Amino acid sequence: MEIRSDSLDFSMPVRGSGPRPASKTMVFPRGVTAAVAGLAGYMTEFSGGDDHHVGMIDVRLATDINGDAVTVTGHFGLRDWSGDWDDNYDGLINFTVIAELESITAPPPRGDLAISGVEFNQATQFFRAGRFLDPTNVRPDNSVFLIEGKNTGVRVYVDYDSSSGLPPISTLSGELIVSNGSGSTTLSPINPTIAPKRDALINQAQANDTLNFMIPTGLSAGSVTVRCRVFDSADPTSVSHAATHTLGFTRIEPLNVFLVGVNTLSPAASAPTQAAVAGAMSLLMSTYPRGLVNFTGFNTITLTPAISGLAPASGCGDGWETLLDQLRDLKGGSGDIYFGGLPPGISAAGVIGCSPVGERIAASFIDRLGTVPHEVGHSLGLEHDPCRGCSPPAQDPNNDYPRYGTFPSDSIGVFGFDPTTNTVFNPTSALDFMTAFLPGTPWVSPYTYQALLGPTQGGPAPGWAMSLRGGERETLFLGLQIGRDRKVERRVSFHHPAVMQGTSRPQSAFIYEFLDADRRVLDCGHLHCICETEDCACWPKTTRDALPYPQGAAFLVVYEDEKMLYEEPIPDPPKVIGGKTQSGKDGITISWKDSADAKAYLVHYRDAKGRAWRALAPRTTDTSAVIPWTLIARSRKLTVRVLASSGIATGHAEIELAAGDKPPPDVHLTLLGNGSLSEGPYEIPAVPTVLATDGAGGQVSDVHLQWVDGRGGSLGRGRQVDLRQLPNGRHVIRVVVRGHGGRTAGKSWVVERNRDRFTLHAAVRDPPRRPRGPVHEHPHPAPPPSKE
Repeated sequence: MEIRSDSLDFSMPVRGSGPRPASKTMVFPRGVTAAVAGLAGYMTEFSGGDDHHVGMIDVRLATDINGDAVTVTGHFGLRDWSGDWDDNYDGLINFTVIAELESITAPPPRGDLAISGVEFNQATQFFRAGRFLDPTNVRPDNSVFLIEGKNTGVRVYVDYDSSSGLPPISTLSGELIVSNGSGSTTLSPINPTIAPKRDALINQAQANDTLNFMIPTGLSAGSVTVRCRVFDSADPTSVSHAATHTLGFTRIEPLNVFLVGVNTLSPAASAPTQAAVAGAMSLLMSTYPRGLVNFTGFNTITLTPAISGLAPASGCGDGWETLLDQLRDLKGGSGDIYFGGLPPGISAAGVIGCSPVGERIAASFIDRLGTVPHEVGHSLGLEHDPCRGCSPPAQDPNNDYPRYGTFPSDSIGVFGFDPTTNTVFNPTSALDFMTAFLPGTPWVSPYTYQALLGPTQGGPAPGWAMSLRGGERETLFLGLQIGRDRKVERRVSFHHPAVMQGTSRPQSAFIYEFLDADRRVLDCGHLHCICETEDCACWPKTTRDALPYPQGAAFLVVYEDEKMLYEEPIPDPPKVIGGKTQSGKDGITISWKDSADAKAYLVHYRDAKGRAWRALAPRTTDTSAVIPWTLIARSRKLTVRVLASSGIATGHAEIELAAGDKPPPDVHLTLLGNGSLSEGPYEIPAVPTVLATDGAGGQVSDVHLQWVDGRGGSLGRGRQVDLRQLPNGRHVIRVVVRGHGGRTAGKSWVVERNRDRFTLHAAVRDPPRRPRGPVHEHPHPAPPPSKE
């Protein structure tokens, strides 16, 4: 073991970016098997004696080992409360390296074989970017930070000198040892062998020019050390020096998505199942900077208007806008994204998806996989990439999107990588999924990847933060339409507590005011238009704004400049009377008396797990509703409220429902993919995903999921399993749910591996469970009467 100390200098004042990197390489007398860099101290300041409140200090160290060399990379950043790197800062990092050296008696590694670089790529990554990007867009290697709980691709670049005179190597293989505080796991490459070549001849666009590994979600957490060796596949003792890196994974909050299956009447098509809608999220889950996309529930709705044709400049068309209105109703006070999945096979030319920017609702056809991350991106605040030179031009483009060198407009800029399929995405042809004209296989750029993180890391970015924080506030979900003649028509609107809502839709020239009974202004602001162009030129002007609703509001007034167009008195809210309940087979029916003042009703239930009010269904004029047992039994007790609106004023009544002796809903396990689980064969991905949900569609946490083989041996944890660890042939795989609701559930499948092809043959049915019921006591029988 050797211990050395040094420092990294950041004394040059810098502003405009951060954290900034610096590195130092130390050479040891023998190969290094393990090394760690510890922080011995640091100094930081705003340069020139500037006085600012400290918003963030970022000081990080990482070590990379290549043979006998250890490279320490430090990241250093300082900014104030503004969230921008707009002030000069400087500093110093002192560090100490503790290195474990190879045994002096160990056989030497091959001198003609060296690991020349290791890339860590969860979807997008800068690596050797100086070879193909313009200097403005170049970033240090592996500077896109890693996210906890996301599959991590590892591409190992190997330099082989065939002219050294040593015995030749025809194919290379290797191993990756992943170590954390609980032990070590040895991973085999996902492309078992590669042809060796000189580093200068490696084509980064070819997946099999590098030896590739996948660190699964369960191991992509906290701080881990990875140690890689490559060797002659015909002689594993003929090895290279080991390359060792310390990785830190950042924990990011899950992206919560409530799934909605949409029945359509024109044309007639049944709503997709939850598994089908969840399966359409596959590209989103691969490309979004989230370790977990969490499905918080599932519902179905029916859409009456037809969805077809081209989008008018005033929106996506009546069918889409009706669907979005229904999703707004369902969303209630939740901060989740509500995604409406339309049936496959009926999408036509024209609009294939729609989402108002920043409003956390989105919809698309589920057979257009590239549209799903695109529309959800809009719902989170992202605009179109600029598509420079396109005709027609992109609507509402984000002109800050980088022009990556000589690549096409909207290129992903760097080489993307999907470790689940061992696929490289080439920036010469692959476009970012936020492009206005989606290609056949979109992927994600570093710019969009960072934008989807928002201010979670590294300061502000385009779009809203993915996580809405803070408590609920009274919010009016206002719907207005203003004609060219300036006639204002109001949609029946509801107000109720909700988390903060956002929108990036164009600001109109119309202003709203809330007045109290003495006509004093309580609140005011601009209304926003539903339209696809910045100037919002088309009529009528339609708005769907979520406005803070002030206590004591007695009038709603709409102005254009100084001219009042509309005034509406806000009466006392309607009274909701009743609360009658009746148990039935499907659930508990609640009913209430019709109010003469009420124009429409909404039924909300309190999702205790998600801590939000959600709507059972879109608005209705009915005075009764069935609350399913699955919702009630999931939490044992359920609070339901009925909202009644007279137009703006909204009254409500709450009802408490109990599950009684109804058992908690069973866990449903579905392997996402094509075909039916009871029939086969059909091809499945090498890394399939299980959808584990309770009766109400809420997803079971990954911590409860474990995969095992037919002998009970562990295959991994979480919702995904890597079938590439299985040998060729047929196998039984099983996912087990433990610790969810105090019960154990599981499901098995017969799968077959034939080289790189994986086939599901059948689902294996578990024995039927005993019916649940009350526990009966069985006392010992009384002794027979005495003969005496």
